[in-house]
Amino acid sequence: MWRKNSIAVRLVCLLLLPCCMTLFSLKALSQGAFSENNPQTIVTGTQQLNDTTSINAVIKKADGIREQVIDSALVLYNQAMRACQLHQYNYGMAKALFGISRCYNNKEQKESSVFYARQALNWCPNDIRGHELIASVYLALSEIYYYQNRYDSCSYYRYTALRELENNKVTNPRAQIGVLCSILQFWLNAHEDIHNDLYIREVVQRINNIERNAQATNDSSLLLKIYFHKGGYYNNIGQNDSARYYCERHLQLGQALKASPSMTIATLLNIGLTYMDDKRPEAALQYYKKALAEIPEQRQSENRYVIFANIFQGEAYAMQHDWKKAIAITEPALAEANNFQIMHLSDHAHKTLADAYEALGQYKKANEHRKQYSLLRDSVQRIQKLEMMYDMEVKYRLSDKDKQLAQQELAIERNESRLKTKNFWIIAISASFILILAIGVLIYRNNYHKQTLQAEKIRNLRQEIQIASLQAMVNGEEKERSRIARELHDGIGGTLGAIRTRVSAMVRKYKTAHTNDDFTELMQMLEEASADLRKTAHNLMPEILLQEGLAKASLLFCERLRKGHSLQINTEIWGKVRRLPGDVELTAYRIIQELMHNMLKHAGATQALVQIVFHESQLCITVEDNGRGMPADDSQGEGIGLRTIRERVKLLNGQIDTVSTPGEGTSVYIELNLAATNQTKQL
Repeated sequence: MWRKNSIAVRLVCLLLLPCCMTLFSLKALSQGAFSENNPQTIVTGTQQLNDTTSINAVIKKADGIREQVIDSALVLYNQAMRACQLHQYNYGMAKALFGISRCYNNKEQKESSVFYARQALNWCPNDIRGHELIASVYLALSEIYYYQNRYDSCSYYRYTALRELENNKVTNPRAQIGVLCSILQFWLNAHEDIHNDLYIREVVQRINNIERNAQATNDSSLLLKIYFHKGGYYNNIGQNDSARYYCERHLQLGQALKASPSMTIATLLNIGLTYMDDKRPEAALQYYKKALAEIPEQRQSENRYVIFANIFQGEAYAMQHDWKKAIAITEPALAEANNFQIMHLSDHAHKTLADAYEALGQYKKANEHRKQYSLLRDSVQRIQKLEMMYDMEVKYRLSDKDKQLAQQELAIERNESRLKTKNFWIIAISASFILILAIGVLIYRNNYHKQTLQAEKIRNLRQEIQIASLQAMVNGEEKERSRIARELHDGIGGTLGAIRTRVSAMVRKYKTAHTNDDFTELMQMLEEASADLRKTAHNLMPEILLQEGLAKASLLFCERLRKGHSLQINTEIWGKVRRLPGDVELTAYRIIQELMHNMLKHAGATQALVQIVFHESQLCITVEDNGRGMPADDSQGEGIGLRTIRERVKLLNGQIDTVSTPGEGTSVYIELNLAATNQTKQL
């Protein structure tokens, strides 16, 4: 039992220390804290801190450097605190005071640390951020009291932090994980068999839920903290492979996020402890030395991790029966622990020295250290009994609440039993009435549903008939256009060509000075007639539309109109140009033709815009002009041309929007739904 409890004490020492030291540095890291080491590069005085943003930037800077250069961090915190007083920024004042408290804690000045932490509580605002900061301050106070052997105050502040979050409905996972891990450390130190404890399993389950959410959102800074504490948990329950897995995950993630050195050092020491539990001191020593290498040289004289690492190395050398090395490294570490009043691992040091001196035959020194070890062991056992009493008190309160709930449920059940007999007939009659009413409603809904479906089918059928009729009409028009175009091109066009050939032969045969001008004028008239005929045939059935598609056919059409009329036409093609189904291209081309012809006939415009936009599932056409527009009081309604355009748009499941202002022009916007057109074809 003592072996397991001693392991718990060692793990909690390592788990508790970096919690406070990283409480704000992890947050600063996740939000992109500064990385410079010279605080004077941020501000030179409060006159530069003109708003809360600049104040927060200075506090972040101080959070990021307070483990490496404490004095520089204190300068920044004091500058931020003075600026907060000027701007009446309570939240910033609380954060600055809390940062000063953490600096003094790193300097092992516990009284000053507690003083500034309590001052920070007075400035926390009554909002979510304020409640989260209050919980963080409570956790920091619990860690301070833990190292002062004041375990009653330590446990009080841990549960006070939990109540602060629950009473104010704080759902921030970072705040929750900090408190839950602190509660988990409390129970790890209070029990020998934590693996089967239901309360601990509930806390671990809540931590696992937060871990899954953090993995889903890729919250690396939150996962960093979770992996650190889960490594200690699995080591405490004897699953050292899982413990090493989470410790290695923490080291990898910490290296990527540039985590604080304290958490890296503690994790390396935790891995060493797992190898000690597996009776592998050689591997443990490697990790203890790696941990020492991570400690900054300028802080090794005051860093408690040096003491921890040396005491653990002494245990490893003792396990190897290298008693002289064990004594040489453990005695200075024990002296430093007594100097800094770090009593949590002193029992390990005394036991190591007792075993070493006994093995070397120095029984007097061995007996002295054995006595000290026994005294400390008894003290630890008393502390654990105190925490167990707190455990029983918490569970008793939960049990008392469960009892009250059970009595209330029993009273409710008795009342329900009386009401059942009294209301039986009322319920039966009501049920019968409701059943009849439900049957009537179902019959009505069934008939209504059938009528609705029938009406929908009729509407769909009418729409299909209308679309089929329009399609037939348009197809008939296009066939007639094609027939006329072929007759013009092949019939009249061929005849004009033959006449032109015969006239040319007659000019060569009967060429005289008197007839030359007449023949020349006749040839010119034949050329113009042939050109007009080709233009008419092309408009009836444009060959370029069939060969090149809508975009090029429209460009060519607008260019011919521009050359033949005093109209400036701007043609724009947007989107990914591609070939569309033949009927869609032909209908769109006819719409553009009709709109442009209407413009030339009625608008009197000098400028026009033709815009075609290719979308993934839509084709958009815009035709605008600066002509005289449509009369506002047009009593005759739309002309045949515009009605024809609307029918063509409807045929392709499209929409048309016409905006016209008298004297300013007309704008016609058309959307053709390509996807709906394809579905209509399939039907």
